[in-house]
Amino acid sequence: LATIAGFAALAVAKPQTAGLLPDLRTVVPQHLGVMNEHQREILRFSNGVANTGDGDWRMRPEFPLVDTAQPQKAIQEILDLYGNVVEKKVVSQFEFHETHNHWHINGIALFEVRSGSPTGPIVGGNSIKTTFCLIDWYKLEDNSPTKERTYFECSGAYQGISPGWVDQYHQATDGQQLDITGTPEGLYYLVSTANPDGVFIEKDLTNNTAWTSFRLTRDSNGNPKIEVVDHSPCSGGMCGEEAPNR
Repeated sequence: LATIAGFAALAVAKPQTAGLLPDLRTVVPQHLGVMNEHQREILRFSNGVANTGDGDWRMRPEFPLVDTAQPQKAIQEILDLYGNVVEKKVVSQFEFHETHNHWHINGIALFEVRSGSPTGPIVGGNSIKTTFCLIDWYKLEDNSPTKERTYFECSGAYQGISPGWVDQYHQATDGQQLDITGTPEGLYYLVSTANPDGVFIEKDLTNNTAWTSFRLTRDSNGNPKIEVVDHSPCSGGMCGEEAPNR
């Protein structure tokens, strides 16, 4: 009987296959606007990070997230077709974000304002790396019922984005801004890059950037106004036009 039970256990055991890699990509930035805040001119925008790969972008802390004063190692796990962990690696840190009141992962995105072209000179000091909590927020090409989300909280055992899902941050959220105070009139590019340092394991590091160009003008009193002109090539949900704004 023991032998029969052993064979039965082997029959239902999940085999291990090759790891399925995620592919982080930036959805075209949307909802650009310039606001006067504390005598500064602030460019605000929404930003989305999509996973268009075959596997989950899945992160866990080294220990339970308890002490908000201390950062903690962030471990990326690569899963296979059956959900087995086939690779794990320390790639970043979890850090508590006081304003958002939850845990973020460092090095998620890079925001820049560039002049003349997406690869032109950076305007002023407008090159900022930012942290995020990333979860399944909406699907790229379908309805997004809550029950289908695998990753849905920022202080639990895991953060991540499932294949075909996106996390997006609203333009009013702290961190979704760049300071363009005193920038002269002209054509500029808001450039957003996911995984800018290449620390996260993914399928393709060459497709992580998206941009939106805008023309900056000033009225007779010097007040800024922007007009969106163009954006990077995209298709479907990667254009961000129908994205719900978290």
